[in-house]
Amino acid sequence: MRILRRFLLVALVAFVLLWFFRTAAYRSLVRYEIIGQRAPVPALAPYTSEVAKLDKAIQVALDSTAARLHFSTGKVSSDPQVLMRGGPANCIGYNALCAALLKGQLEKAGLGDRYVVEAVIGKLYLGDQDLHAFFTSPFWKDHDVVRVRATGSNEVWLLDPALYDVTGIGLVGVP
Repeated sequence: MRILRRFLLVALVAFVLLWFFRTAAYRSLVRYEIIGQRAPVPALAPYTSEVAKLDKAIQVALDSTAARLHFSTGKVSSDPQVLMRGGPANCIGYNALCAALLKGQLEKAGLGDRYVVEAVIGKLYLGDQDLHAFFTSPFWKDHDVVRVRATGSNEVWLLDPALYDVTGIGLVGVP
């Protein structure tokens, strides 16, 4: 009985530590490879507080997207104008809305010329293993993310709004 209690205690502590360090653990284990690009999205700027920095604009876009959408594997819209009202979306819809909101926030803050916001298609890898190879459904053949590039430098940020809605991990690739 004593061994079982110790095992459960160690498992609980490990789970709590993993939860608190989930972002660092995820970033160190999972790698995104960009394989394509979606059509440009329009800039949408709903009424929100004024942002002055990229990190605040990213957080507002991720929070706004997560508040409006819920994940679905069914037939759903990927139009950011439609998704602004909320409802079901897949990773393409999450990505389109988040990119449009981020682009709008940056333009509203006068930072639109400093950053390029793109809706891109990626693949997830755990080490060298393509995670999409484990699924036979075409729905899981790739995964959409938002890429933010700083003009005039090589800095690139990757955002995963669908992952953020589930786990709170939004910024998956940082310079």
